[in-house]
Amino acid sequence: MKHTFNIIILILITISSYSQKHDYNWLTGYSFVDDNLPDPFGITKIDFNTHSLNPGFIYDTFKRIDFLGTANTISDKDGNYLFSYNGYIAEGRNTMRLQNGIFGISDPADLFPQMAVIIPSTEADTYFMYSKEYYSPPGLAPGSKYLFFSKFEADLVAQKIIVKKKIINSDTLNLKGIISIKHSNGRDWWVIDKKLHSNIFFCHHVSAKTGEVLNTIKNVVGRTLENTSNEVSVSRLGSKIAISSEYYQITKNESYLDIFDFDRATGILSNPIDYTFNDYSSFHLFGVAFSPNSKYLYVSRKTHLYQFDLSKDEIKLDTVAIFDDFFDSLPGGGTGSTWFGYIESAPDGRIYGTTSCCTQQNLFTIDKPNLKGTACEVKQHSIKITMNNCLPSFPNYRLGPIDGSPSDSLGIDNIPVAEFRYDQDTMNYRSIDFTNLSWYEPEEFWWDWGDGSQPYYTTVWDTSIIHTYAKEGIYEVCLRAKNKNGESTKCKKINIGTTATKDEANNPLIDITLSPNPMREILIIQVKDYLPEKMIMNLYDLQGNKITTKRLYEGSNIINTESLSSGVYIVEIIERNRIVKSEKIVKN
Repeated sequence: MKHTFNIIILILITISSYSQKHDYNWLTGYSFVDDNLPDPFGITKIDFNTHSLNPGFIYDTFKRIDFLGTANTISDKDGNYLFSYNGYIAEGRNTMRLQNGIFGISDPADLFPQMAVIIPSTEADTYFMYSKEYYSPPGLAPGSKYLFFSKFEADLVAQKIIVKKKIINSDTLNLKGIISIKHSNGRDWWVIDKKLHSNIFFCHHVSAKTGEVLNTIKNVVGRTLENTSNEVSVSRLGSKIAISSEYYQITKNESYLDIFDFDRATGILSNPIDYTFNDYSSFHLFGVAFSPNSKYLYVSRKTHLYQFDLSKDEIKLDTVAIFDDFFDSLPGGGTGSTWFGYIESAPDGRIYGTTSCCTQQNLFTIDKPNLKGTACEVKQHSIKITMNNCLPSFPNYRLGPIDGSPSDSLGIDNIPVAEFRYDQDTMNYRSIDFTNLSWYEPEEFWWDWGDGSQPYYTTVWDTSIIHTYAKEGIYEVCLRAKNKNGESTKCKKINIGTTATKDEANNPLIDITLSPNPMREILIIQVKDYLPEKMIMNLYDLQGNKITTKRLYEGSNIINTESLSSGVYIVEIIERNRIVKSEKIVKN
C-alpha cells in the first residue's frame, strides 16, 4: 500500500511540473494611471504563450500600473497571466489593485530593476515574493535595509495578499539584483542577496511550501566593490551567476563584471572571475545574460554588445554588435540614441534587450544566442513598443533536481518536457528553422517533420535545425525528448502557404487580427499559426491612395504609424493573389 501511495505521489509531482510557464507574460512601459495620454505612453504586453512560441505583442494605453523601473509579472503554470508588481503596488488580471496591494513609495527615482522576484509555491495558486525598498545610507550608494517576504493567493478569478512585507533579512543590502535559483532537491529555492559595498552574499534556503527561510548560508567570496549591482543573471542550470556593476566618482569611473560558480545543494558561491572596464558608461544601463546553452555570457555596454565564452578561464570579450547610430524621436520633440541596455533571456530561446537611453520605444534581440560570434544574430531596435526603460526578470522555473545528488531525496526525477519554436526563412518560405526549447535535462531527440522524410536524431540540445519542405501544405511536426528517467513528445501543426478554405464560398481560414483600433503610432497585425508564401499589407486612405506596403510573417507584425495623420484608413492584406483581410482602421 505504501509503495502504491509513493507511486501516486510521484505521478502527481510529475504532472504538476509538466507545464511551468510562469514567465510566459512580460509587461513593461508607462501608463500614468488611466490619463489617456497619447502614445508612446501605455503598457506593452509580450505574450510567449503562442503556438509557434514567437511572442505576440499587445498594447494597452489604459492599464493603470506603471513600470518605471521595477517590473515583475507572474503567470500560472499554463502561461495565463495573473498579476504584476512594480515596486510599490500589485495589480491583478482585471487591472484592479490588489486589496492591501500598496507596498511602499512611488517615487520613480527610487525604483530600479530586479528589486523583487516572484516564485511559485508547491501549494496550488500560491506565490511568494521577495523584495527590497530604497534606502540611502549615509556616505554610501543607495541600498536596502531589509529583504522582505510576501505571500499571494492568485488564480484566474481572484488574487489576494496573505502575508505582506515580513522581514527575513535585516542588513545594509544591495538595492538591486535579487537572485532566485531552484534548490538541488527540485522543490525548494535559494534566494540570494548581497551586502552593500562588500563581498558578502546571503544565500537563503526557502521552503517551496511556506516560503519561509529554512537556513541561511553566508558567503564571503570575490572582490569587495564600492558599488551597487546593475544587473544579475543566472545560467540555465543555476550553476553560474553573473553580476554587472558600476562605480562612479569625479576621480574614478569604472564598471565591473563578476562571475561565480554556485552549488545548488549547499548554497556555496565559489571560483570568482572578475573583469574591470576602465570606462564608465555615464549612467547608462549595463546588462548581462547567459545563452540558453550556458556556453556564452552576453554583456551590453552602451555602444557595444559583447559575448564571453564561458569555457575560457579568463574573460575575453568578443564584440558581436556595435551601436548603429539609430536615433528615435522622443515625446515633446528631439531624438535619442537607442544604445544597448538591460538584457533578459526569454522562454522562446532569444535574449531581449531594452535601450539604455532616454526611455526609448525600441527593443533589440539576440535571435540565436547559442551560436558563437556574430552568428548569434543581433537585431538592433527591431521591435517597436511603448515607452519603456526596463524589462521583467525571472528565475528559471523549468529547472529540476540534480539527479543523484545527496539532496535528491524527494523522488522528483528529471523527466524531459519536449518543446520547440519555429521560424520561417524570409528568403525561402518553405524553409523552417526549428529551435529546441525542451527542459528537465533531455539527452536524446527525434524530429519528425511530418512530410514523410527521414526523422532526424541528435543528442545535441542547443541547436537550431532548418528543414525545407518540398511543397506547401499542413504538416504535423513532432519532437521527442528522452533521458534515462523518461520521455515526452510535443507535436505542432504548421501551415505553410496554404490558404485552406472552411466553406464552399472559398472564405480563407487564415486568422489575422488588427489592433489597437483606434490606433495611434503603432499598429499590430497578428498572423496566427500560418506561414505565408508572400503576404503583403497595403494601407490606403479613403480616396484609394496607397500610403505604405509591408511584407507580413507569422506572429506579430508591428507597423509604425507615427507619421500618419488622423483619419480613417483601409488595411488590405493579400496572400497568393487573394485578398484575405480588408478592414477599416482609425488613426487618432
